[in-house]
Amino acid sequence: MAQRLKFFIFLIACFFTSSLSSFSQDLKVNVTMDATSLSSGDRDRLKNFVQQVSDYLNRNKFHNKTIEPEYTVEAEFSFFFRSAPSVDNYEVQLFVHSKRKIDDATLKTNAPKYSPMFRFLDERVSFYYNNSLRFEKNDAVFVPLLSLLDYYAYIILGYDEDTYFVKGGTTYFQKALDICNKPMQDKKGWSESGGGSKPTRLQIVQELLNSRFDGYRKGLFEYMWMGLDSMTVNKRNAYKNVLSALERIDKVKKNEVKYYNIDIFYDAKNKEIADLFLDYGDKSIYDKLIKYDPTHRSTYEEAQRKAR
Repeated sequence: MAQRLKFFIFLIACFFTSSLSSFSQDLKVNVTMDATSLSSGDRDRLKNFVQQVSDYLNRNKFHNKTIEPEYTVEAEFSFFFRSAPSVDNYEVQLFVHSKRKIDDATLKTNAPKYSPMFRFLDERVSFYYNNSLRFEKNDAVFVPLLSLLDYYAYIILGYDEDTYFVKGGTTYFQKALDICNKPMQDKKGWSESGGGSKPTRLQIVQELLNSRFDGYRKGLFEYMWMGLDSMTVNKRNAYKNVLSALERIDKVKKNEVKYYNIDIFYDAKNKEIADLFLDYGDKSIYDKLIKYDPTHRSTYEEAQRKAR
């Protein structure tokens, strides 16, 4: 009788373990929408949009690992609807922001800390959407809205993996590139830039996969894994690694005319970098940071005044 009871308990445990695994997520995405620029009729047709996009991103599997990932990557997708040129066709700006939990040796007593990762405002988004659109993931076909969601999901995961392993995100960046190369009728934002300073989705991922930008990707790993993640273990070495990473990234920047992902890096992390050195003990370090990232000079100058 006791053996039967043990076996029954074992089966229950296996069932619950399997159930929890089946519900584990690759991404935890908060989706928001601003459609105030649209007519009331167009807004009504978007009433299920946020829920459907949220379900798609949070319930699908984007990781290619044979085992479940140990953590969930957190992100925000904010859609700003600008116009509806025709029924069910929309012109949109999309802001994508992901963050990564910092590995902190003191987490047993402190609340989790996060580092901003990929932050990008995509200003040239267009897609077809209505309530009959089937939200089914299929990498073999191009569907403007779903392929857009897939593309940024892969970019986010690729960026995240690059912080744990040198060039660890290559598989995901390749998947994003494959989407860009699929036949499509409207290439706006994909391979056509519109003449502005913002990169296309194709340019972002081509750059990441270009061997000339290996130094940037190695720098990202060094900054996160050997720098931020090590701050509570050996602060002096962590500072050294952060500065080494920024120097490595700067060398890439000096050799390239365009460096979209380096701009994305500093747009996401300038405030974090500035705050990181408040207790460094040498205010002159901010002069070096300004040389690395002159675009955000005011952020570093403000921190320099506060530094101790």
